[in-house]
Amino acid sequence: MRTNPFRHRLLQLAATAAVVPVALLPFGPATAAPSAASFAAPSFTKIEGAASDAAGLQPTVDAYRALLGEPNNGSAPGSQPAGRREINWDGTPDAQSAPNLLPRDFFNTTVPRGAVFSTGAGNKFQVSADSDNPTQTAVRFGNINPQYRENFNVFSAQRLFTPLGTNKMSVRFFQPGTTKPATVKGFGAVFTDVDKAGPTKIELYDQWGTQLWWQAVPKGTTANRSLSFLGVKTTADVYEVRITTGNAPLSSTNTDTSTRDVVVMDDLLYGEPQPLS
Repeated sequence: MRTNPFRHRLLQLAATAAVVPVALLPFGPATAAPSAASFAAPSFTKIEGAASDAAGLQPTVDAYRALLGEPNNGSAPGSQPAGRREINWDGTPDAQSAPNLLPRDFFNTTVPRGAVFSTGAGNKFQVSADSDNPTQTAVRFGNINPQYRENFNVFSAQRLFTPLGTNKMSVRFFQPGTTKPATVKGFGAVFTDVDKAGPTKIELYDQWGTQLWWQAVPKGTTANRSLSFLGVKTTADVYEVRITTGNAPLSSTNTDTSTRDVVVMDDLLYGEPQPLS
């Protein structure tokens, strides 16, 4: 019997469709990541450097500020059309500084700069005390370990920042002062006392959890009190930044040694948070 060629082709298509794995079918536009062919590869421009003091690192940080662009939008609520945001910790009140904890959303709610922090270890963060704090808490995290006062330096005086109970944290972005997710076009940070090349790093991720870029932070120029900077500007939409500081968290027993590198942060700089597209 002669087979109708049109009917034969329909049967072939039906058989092919029946074996398509379910995992390959799109779940829906709200959660499906765009295909690799739907956009050009993003570009990345980095600025990095290390110095023994703040004056030596200043030109590197200023170059990154220029790369991100003006103005510095401070604590202006909502997404602004251009510019950048910065967090330097120094205006943080004593009540939210050591020995007290810093709320992880402090720099999106109380101070609306569109950054919310998190860790996998209890979401605890601390800003170091300044020299005239009312509880006479030791500066530069000397309240955690006396050695740290001599290990760490500041880029902008006098406060520093760290997660507690871990050396890993992430930053997610929001339209400043709101709960509406946002993305940025660049991120950079100042670190102090990076003794080892490799462990301290910055990683960028998109909203689907895909790593966009990563790099280790430059090693410091001195054994103690060095300052290092790494920043990148990109055409990609950065939804999350993951930061690793050294190879051990701050603690009363984790002194800085030839094998243990304890690192904390100073200033954070990032592109103006824009609405999640």
